[in-house]
Amino acid sequence: MQEKQAENILLDLISCLRKHVVGMLIIFVCIVTGVTIITLMQTPIYEVGSSVLIKYGREYIYRAVDNVQDGDVRPLYSYDGNMIINTELEIFKSNELMEKVIQSLGVEKIFPSLARGVKDNSAVLPVAINRFKNLLNVSHIKGSNVIAVTFQHPYPEVAVQAVNSLTEFFKERHLQIFKNPQTSFLKEQVELSTQQLEDAENSLKIFKQENHIFSLKDQQETFMHQYANLNSLLITETGELVGLAERKAVLESQLKQIPQNVELFDEKTRGSDTETVGYKLLDLKMQENDLLNKYKDNNREIEALREKIALAEEFIENQEVLWRNSTRKGKNPLYGKVKQELILVKASYIAQEKKNNTLRRQINEMKDQLQDMTELETDLNRLTKQLDAAEKTHSTFLGKYEESRIQDAMDSQKMVNVVVIEKPIVPTRPIKPRKKLRILIGMILGAACSLLYALSAEYMQARKP
Repeated sequence: MQEKQAENILLDLISCLRKHVVGMLIIFVCIVTGVTIITLMQTPIYEVGSSVLIKYGREYIYRAVDNVQDGDVRPLYSYDGNMIINTELEIFKSNELMEKVIQSLGVEKIFPSLARGVKDNSAVLPVAINRFKNLLNVSHIKGSNVIAVTFQHPYPEVAVQAVNSLTEFFKERHLQIFKNPQTSFLKEQVELSTQQLEDAENSLKIFKQENHIFSLKDQQETFMHQYANLNSLLITETGELVGLAERKAVLESQLKQIPQNVELFDEKTRGSDTETVGYKLLDLKMQENDLLNKYKDNNREIEALREKIALAEEFIENQEVLWRNSTRKGKNPLYGKVKQELILVKASYIAQEKKNNTLRRQINEMKDQLQDMTELETDLNRLTKQLDAAEKTHSTFLGKYEESRIQDAMDSQKMVNVVVIEKPIVPTRPIKPRKKLRILIGMILGAACSLLYALSAEYMQARKP
């Protein structure tokens, strides 16, 4: 039953199509013809593409100013891939870049319809920029450092020129944004630091010349050695002075005890008889001593010998009395000798005291000179530190200036860390319109419309009474 019903529906559909075949053909032909004409009349659009590699280079090297002033010139690397790519995308999409491309190629070349009847292209420039932005597509290829640039235009040669110009202007803009505008400043600082260095060198040179400084450390060591020698010599000479003072005191004490005048004896009055009797007396006493060892004290020989001894002693005593009666008063030679020695000691003491005073004066002068040398050392260290600081500052600024000059030279040569991987080429086929696809779609649309027409007509006839 169901199969028979389906067969009846199919037969009715075929009958319907036969009835309205002419109308269906007309509708189909009209739609396909219209789509074909529109497709063929539409201006073909060509798409030109290019790929740009963004490398991490010198533009992304940062040096903190405080660290550079402290002498640390090591760069700080801070890479954030997404941030860098997004930055480059914004540069690509900037209106300024598009404006340069349009001005370089001309509005009449890129958008002839906008330039018709317009004398001043600047009036239509904002519209051209918006239209250029709609035709431009800049995107990041995920998982890479590559930016894809595509531009659509009816004229493929113009599209190639636009993409090339956009890429070149992008490099220039990239350099302008990341350029370090410090070359002139660094040049001024180098000149200023050079003058400061020369001033510091001249100040140190004049200071050394005025104070006769050749090698202050060696001069101080020599001076300290001389100072130590003078101190040692003063200690020795002070000991000599103390010895002379003690000697002077002893001589003065002796001089007070020695009489100035004494009795003078004439040695000539003493005869040789006294001397002979003295020897004889000595011999007799020796004989007496020998006899006493042999005999008793009352021995005759001993008594006779004692009588001789007594006579000899009496003779000698009488001779001494006669000699004393012949003496006279006079200056004590010992007193004169001690006094003369005291005069010499006093003279030596005075000379030694003057010598010690001279040494003390020299030592005091050397102390003052050492104090002056200490002050000179302070001033010299200050000037030396100023020179070292000037040299360090000059070296730092000179290195930064040379680095900046190298950066400028690289910028002038457009040595940028942006590499065009794929240059744009003139395409052979447009991306739109896709003629075959559109005609096929037109045929499908014509067939659908024809079928819809047949069904609608049959339905309308069936409703009529």
